[in-house]
Amino acid sequence: SGVGKIIGDEGMQKRGEDRALRGHGEQKIGQDKAQRQENLDDAKNSAAAQKTKGAAQQAGGAMKEGAGRVMGNEQMEEAGRQARAEGVGRADKH
Repeated sequence: SGVGKIIGDEGMQKRGEDRALRGHGEQKIGQDKAQRQENLDDAKNSAAAQKTKGAAQQAGGAMKEGAGRVMGNEQMEEAGRQARAEGVGRADKH
């Protein structure tokens, strides 16, 4: 836009303006993406999300513990107990 304006080339001026506009638009899109990612991160780390993750971890741990007990697999049963306890801690923290 600047050089085209100086030398009187309207085509060059228009291309420069288009390029500047495109650059501004791409910058705005980048800012919007960053804001969306920040919002998503905030939602993932919210107290409600952490409580939900804790409850899911408790349920998964209980299933694993029960399966280990039924199959006679003490390691699986213990791993399930640990997962359940961690889930309780996560849910209670928030």
